[in-house]
Amino acid sequence: MAPPFSKLELANSMHGCCCTYGVRLLVLLILAFHCGAAISTTRVDPQSPTFDIRIVNGQVIDGTGRARFRADVGIRGDTVAAVGDLSRATAKITIDARDQVVAPGFIDLLGHSESSVLVEPMLEGKVRQGVTTEVTGEGHSPGPLNDAMIAEANRTRPPGFPEITWHTLAEFMREVEKRGSAINFAFYIGAANPREIVIGTADRPPTPEELRRMEQIVDESMRAGAVGMSTALIYPPGRFASTDELIALARVVSKYGGSYWTHLRNEADNISAALGEAFRIGREAKVPVNIFHLKTGGKMRGHMPEVVAKIEAEQKRGLDVASNVYPYTATSTDLTSIVPAWALEGGYLPFVARIKDPATRAKVAAEMRVGDGSTILIRNLPQAPPDMNQFERRRLSDIATALNVAPAEAALRLFEASNSSPIAIYFGLLEDDLKAALKQPWVAVGSDSGAVVGVMREVGAHPRAYGTFPRILGHYVRDEHLFTLEEAVRKMTSLAASRAKLSDRGILRAGMRADVVVFDPKTIRDVSTYEDPHHYSVGISNVIVNGTAVLRDGNVTGALPGRVLRHH
Repeated sequence: MAPPFSKLELANSMHGCCCTYGVRLLVLLILAFHCGAAISTTRVDPQSPTFDIRIVNGQVIDGTGRARFRADVGIRGDTVAAVGDLSRATAKITIDARDQVVAPGFIDLLGHSESSVLVEPMLEGKVRQGVTTEVTGEGHSPGPLNDAMIAEANRTRPPGFPEITWHTLAEFMREVEKRGSAINFAFYIGAANPREIVIGTADRPPTPEELRRMEQIVDESMRAGAVGMSTALIYPPGRFASTDELIALARVVSKYGGSYWTHLRNEADNISAALGEAFRIGREAKVPVNIFHLKTGGKMRGHMPEVVAKIEAEQKRGLDVASNVYPYTATSTDLTSIVPAWALEGGYLPFVARIKDPATRAKVAAEMRVGDGSTILIRNLPQAPPDMNQFERRRLSDIATALNVAPAEAALRLFEASNSSPIAIYFGLLEDDLKAALKQPWVAVGSDSGAVVGVMREVGAHPRAYGTFPRILGHYVRDEHLFTLEEAVRKMTSLAASRAKLSDRGILRAGMRADVVVFDPKTIRDVSTYEDPHHYSVGISNVIVNGTAVLRDGNVTGALPGRVLRHH
């Protein structure tokens, strides 16, 4: 059928029925000339590829939660240019995704690769999980720092890790950009940083003038592009901060449209009060709230449904609050987390000196939450002598038996042997609690781990460093049927992007940044275990970051297209 207003009809309308054949012909020639000129300005050179990368024959899960659909994906530069039938298109690189899923790159809302990226910027442990963006800086961020903080960090840095020379968060961002990265990074400003810069490691509130200086430091970091402020309220010096102090700092974050992210002050018996504190900060500072690694331990084991109900009740009252989890029932953190707060004032070395006093040592041992030591696995004893580092990857109960001392005394000896806090894995969470949290539509994913690089491969690691995202897709989706594959991908992509204010990532559609992962839903799985952690996950074939492949047909490419994503 002819278009309703053809060229001939246009000519007739212009010149009337009395128009001569010659005039009509002249008009048509003029129209043809102009149309041809218009077409020629947009004609694609038949020798030039339509796309830089074309992913064909895959099942697209676009990150929104909608059902998967058959489509090809075309990438031009750093952007997704088309999603649909691209069978006639050409490309410099074509990836056959037959029998595989094509999805947006995964976003890790709680990474710790800020040091790893300076050692091995390929970050293979993250890339092989499909992670294309990591948000990092829980509690303590890589900047801002003062000279004393830099000196302490350099004293405890592992062999092979670069010396810290930067002071501000902006300077660290530029350091990452200068060295390069396979994945993108966004950063929180840790609330402990301004406190330590202004007050040090003392357990006291700031004066009004000190608080103003702390607010200025947060302001500088937000202007540098931080996505929000984070707290880790079980570690010193962050645990010394009052709720009012955190509200004041969060109000600065609110001015820039940032969010508040928190490792709650308590995740066990007093979790209700800890949640109340987080909610109050969100309400009074007028910021969205995000709870890191939602979990329930101690006497609250088995009570995750109650915690979920508290969060949802707050959502109904109008607070923007959500959470993230990692899919494991063991946690991992500093061994000093079992030490009473008063003993840690002043930092690690003063603590170790303090326990030389017999009376203080006995008091610390009595107050430590160590039990019989059977639920504590020692991962790493930083720079311990050979007679002590033999205890890495062993339970504290076994170490106590070997030393012929009580578990609390064994822990104290591990502190004395290490130049900074030992790292431990703590067993004690319930699978039912994990599932109750993970299936909530407002719960995203955060590994709470950095990529394992360099000498860190020689010590223990939590399997979440290697397997967080594949474990959800394999174990909890394919094996446990906890939710659909589409819902799992949504949690890892668009939900995560919305929480971190990453507006151009997290959905696979034209116009979004080309962060893409291709995986086999039938084979994807985690391989790392607590006893034998250093194994990459399997089932992910291709990972693309900003339009450049960093994993191609299962092989790392060495490309470093990652960017620092600044929030403005």
